[in-house]
Amino acid sequence: MGLIAEFQMTSEQLPLVDVAAGVSEATIEFESVQGRPSGAPTFIVRIVGADADAIEAAFADADSVTDHSLVVADEATRHYRCRPTGDPPTDLELLADNGSIPDRVLATPSGWEERRWFADREEFNQFRTFCRANDYEIRLDRLVETDEGSAGSSTGPFGTGDRSWPREMTDAQREALVTAHEMGYFDMPRTATMADVADELGVSSASLSERLRRAQNHLIAGFRRTSSKKPRTN
Repeated sequence: MGLIAEFQMTSEQLPLVDVAAGVSEATIEFESVQGRPSGAPTFIVRIVGADADAIEAAFADADSVTDHSLVVADEATRHYRCRPTGDPPTDLELLADNGSIPDRVLATPSGWEERRWFADREEFNQFRTFCRANDYEIRLDRLVETDEGSAGSSTGPFGTGDRSWPREMTDAQREALVTAHEMGYFDMPRTATMADVADELGVSSASLSERLRRAQNHLIAGFRRTSSKKPRTN
């Protein structure tokens, strides 16, 4: 039985909270966390709703992150790279062994707001154990079971009915994924670039990148939920 958890996390150690406090009107969303062979990971974050000078000032005043730099700017959206300061979390092996998938993580002035997929209750409890070990306080807002199959209804890989896509995937994300596939973006070697697909859809490369990332995230989460189901033997 898969789970979707929506929760708020608070701790004095959480990166980017001080940046969010400096631009409280903005939305700061994690796009990726890139591991490194040694040292702190690299965060890629998307910031919407604040001007460039205010964002730069917030980064300059922040103690939780360092080495920030602009990756790309697109109209009202700016993407930044930065690294967290301070010591790494303890019991990282708990997080490394946990197969949960973050679907959305926002940095706010009061902490992180997160939506995360878990294959089962055990995986969810393991994640909470990791948070407690690091004094991350979790306030659960919503916990939903995702296996909606029932007697008499057809159940596909992503739930009930004849839908062949994850329920959480938007039409725009699905269109981006299908168009990228049809144009050869996923071929080896690629026969279409990110810019080619973006032009076809009439969106920016940054917007397309975000749609593809979310679409692939939903696909992976859906297949993980499917693979976690065991056949009945009665």
